[in-house]
Amino acid sequence: MKKGSFKKLFIGALAVAVMFSMSACGNATGTADGSASKDSSASDSGKTKLYVVNWKDYGSDDKDLIKKFEEENDCEIVNTYMQSEDDLLTKLKTSSAGEIDVCLPNCTILPAAIKADLLEPVDTSKLTNFNSLFDRFKTQKECLGDDGQMYAVPLVWGSTAVAYNTDTVKEAPTSIKCLFDEQYKGKIAFRDDYNDAVMAAALALGQDANNPSDMDAIKDLLLKQKELNKTYWQTGDEFSKLFASGQIDVGLMWSGQSATMAKDGEHIGYVVPEDGGIGWVDNFAIPKNSKNKELALKFIDYMISKDVQYKWASQGGPAPANKEAAAAIDPDYAKSAAMDEESLNRLTFMEYRDDKTKQEWNDLWTSVKAS
Repeated sequence: MKKGSFKKLFIGALAVAVMFSMSACGNATGTADGSASKDSSASDSGKTKLYVVNWKDYGSDDKDLIKKFEEENDCEIVNTYMQSEDDLLTKLKTSSAGEIDVCLPNCTILPAAIKADLLEPVDTSKLTNFNSLFDRFKTQKECLGDDGQMYAVPLVWGSTAVAYNTDTVKEAPTSIKCLFDEQYKGKIAFRDDYNDAVMAAALALGQDANNPSDMDAIKDLLLKQKELNKTYWQTGDEFSKLFASGQIDVGLMWSGQSATMAKDGEHIGYVVPEDGGIGWVDNFAIPKNSKNKELALKFIDYMISKDVQYKWASQGGPAPANKEAAAAIDPDYAKSAAMDEESLNRLTFMEYRDDKTKQEWNDLWTSVKAS
């Protein structure tokens, strides 16, 4: 999510962008493959179900966070888990009416989803917490269509950078090059994502991470990294298990996941190194074919509220888009979770890629893994 440049984002405080629509919802249960069951919008108990497509363990399936909303709206939230941004885009294109009510696109796919007429315009006047967002998020360019309407609401922001085992790595790495360093051979976990792979390699080579100048050099570096890599991970749960079992010392990881692991007692450190990291913004949107649009809007409003955003961020979640929630977070904790302004200023925020660029990057990454 994250998912343009975010350096204006912080203006002296921690900002996290994310929005969930308040609405009647469904139980946080799903099928074996992580998808929501395709029953009616009302549960056996008569409660309305709100179908949410999100990352696993990312707010909408946290029973403590959503309990109040479900009780006040006599609803249940049903979660379907996405595997990637492109996976979400595919789900939006192929879903049946009523199958998705709220989804979490980041800025890399939002313009494509808007152009394809997959999302409903958001009436921000109905969001009581919208004015509490950082000003930068109220006009997030990727959330706006050519018609000037807003099609998604920033929920949270964060970074993808270096996580490390504080028991085995005594000093925080100062460069993203540690992910390509021989001294950690066999103890590195790299994310299986073409966007993160190309951007991380570009940063290590001193190239513009959004507009790399030498793709051959990037491929060569990623091929060398493969020989050092313990594994490529796809989900936060995979990384957590690798880390907890002592199989890795350093890895490319999300700020929020690292903060959650630290809260759970793992000896994990997280840093946006001097040569940078990858920034992202995650946003809540309502699909065009949702059957619970008013409830979805209420859910988004609830999820961007000060109380929910503060609770989520302070317990290990990503940085809040709500400026009141950000101001309430302990500064020392914010720094340890890379929510501070210094970390923010080192980030290159992911931008929208056209189809040609995405295909080029994906082909490169597929070739690296297949070699």
